Amino acid sequence: MIRYFTSPTSYVLQAILIIGLSGCHNDKKKPAPSIINNIAPLASDVTIITPTQPNKDITASYTYFDEHDLEGSSLYSWLIDDIVIANSLSFTLPNDSEGKYLTFCITPIATTGEITQGLEVCETQVITGQYTKPTIDALVLTSSITTGIEVSATYLFVDENERLEGDSVFNWKINDSDYSAQKIITFGVEHQGSFLILCLTPIAISGENATGDTICSDEILIAAKEGDAPSIENLQLANFAKATNEVSVSYDYVDSDGDLEFDSTTVWSIDGAEVSQMPDYILPYDSAGKLLSVCVTPIAISGSPAEGATSCVAEYIADIVITGKLELYQTISLAITGYSFNSVTWRILHPSYSSIRSTDSSSFIITGTSPTEEANWLIGHDLEVCIDTIESGEICLFASEQPITEITGGLPTELDTDNNISKRVIAPVSFIDLTISGTSKRLHRPLNVVESILANANSAGSVPLHDGQYLDINTGLVWAIYEQQTAIDSCSNRSMILPVQGESDTSDAFGLHQFYSQIASNYSQFIGAYIVRAMGWPGVYYRSSSFHSVGYHYDYYLIGGFGDYIKDETTEAAACLTTLP
Repeated sequence: MIRYFTSPTSYVLQAILIIGLSGCHNDKKKPAPSIINNIAPLASDVTIITPTQPNKDITASYTYFDEHDLEGSSLYSWLIDDIVIANSLSFTLPNDSEGKYLTFCITPIATTGEITQGLEVCETQVITGQYTKPTIDALVLTSSITTGIEVSATYLFVDENERLEGDSVFNWKINDSDYSAQKIITFGVEHQGSFLILCLTPIAISGENATGDTICSDEILIAAKEGDAPSIENLQLANFAKATNEVSVSYDYVDSDGDLEFDSTTVWSIDGAEVSQMPDYILPYDSAGKLLSVCVTPIAISGSPAEGATSCVAEYIADIVITGKLELYQTISLAITGYSFNSVTWRILHPSYSSIRSTDSSSFIITGTSPTEEANWLIGHDLEVCIDTIESGEICLFASEQPITEITGGLPTELDTDNNISKRVIAPVSFIDLTISGTSKRLHRPLNVVESILANANSAGSVPLHDGQYLDINTGLVWAIYEQQTAIDSCSNRSMILPVQGESDTSDAFGLHQFYSQIASNYSQFIGAYIVRAMGWPGVYYRSSSFHSVGYHYDYYLIGGFGDYIKDETTEAAACLTTLP
């Protein structure tokens, strides 16, 4: 029986076997068969080709041996500190691999044969790059070197191969004698008047040529310790910061060396912009509510350093601001800045009833003191808030007199000769919304006479003037009323429409009748006359776009909730309709 050996020792056994078989068959007519035994391929002379330079390509070489079979796709693996990182014959060494163990392993693979894979063979080296020496550039010592302070140096560590800095060697010398190897040092009084030099030797974190050439700084005199700078403590405003007031500062000047104050500087700023460098400053009229800051820099008459650190204090200049919409059921907010106060009172300035309605210090809702207080006690009048301050006594503001950027809305009741609003009062509710089947429309309140004049002037006449007027004796408000065509034009030229009646004419689901029902629902706490008692609208008939007959259109009585019809020449109120987005 013939056996095939695949181990390296099989070469000898194979030869003996062949010789033995040849001796047994010595018949020339029957030659002995040729027996070829296949063995695994071998890899030898495995070598990592130097240099092993981080961040550069590395490769390896080896000798492949197989007596009968050619090399196939042999298996390669590279390991750094026993971690596999590549499986090709060549790869790039990582930048941080200096000093680590690099291993290359080859597993020979034959293209053919009974055994195609041989044993893995490995080679290991320590990664050691080739480097030039690092250098030091721009060596600078701490400025104004004196006794009693920390002294250090700044410099640039330069390495052409981008190695990190290791433990570079510091050698501080005093009068040419070694003094310290620390990076930061402090000199005692005994070193005053001595000369200081720093010699620095750069050392890279790894690799050959890690130590560079030593460089030394210029010689510097160690001066006497300077005195303490003066300082400012307890800085505060000496006067109440209110527009038109003169303000100054008070503070404590401190100098531990006993140097007296000379001419300390004072800088005043408002909202970050410098406004004065005088010791005292008069606050401008329009500075209320702005941020006032003052900075004082202490300056001594003698000693070094003579100038100390700047100290600042800031506070808002006293102000009282009300914001909101001057309209029934809207909230007016109150912001008190810089004042201390005892109390706040809110009043509606109705000639017959102006008692205190609230003492809230932050806001006031323009509404009655009871759920059923009627609108005529509120609309058409001004709102007043008074604050009893500790610093300036009682300060009262009228809502109608505030800038329109702070108090918006309001019902205009007077114009000047240039048609600018010169007086405004608390306005009625501006509109009522109604939603049906996902569609929302808004019925806007009628215009008063002043609003009609403004609309006509601002539209260059395209919005027609009213045809008549209605005086509400309960509020003193004068409302604009219109003939039929004027009402239609007034609405359409303001991008609105005159609504249908909604009772006799239901061609549009959003009629005056339907809005009446919504108003009644919204203000059910009142007993009838909802548009007057709850909303402050004029209690008259309202025109509609619904045609009745030649010369007649339907109208609607929004106080009582029923419809009628009227001659087109008769003047009535007009509430216009828009569709909401």
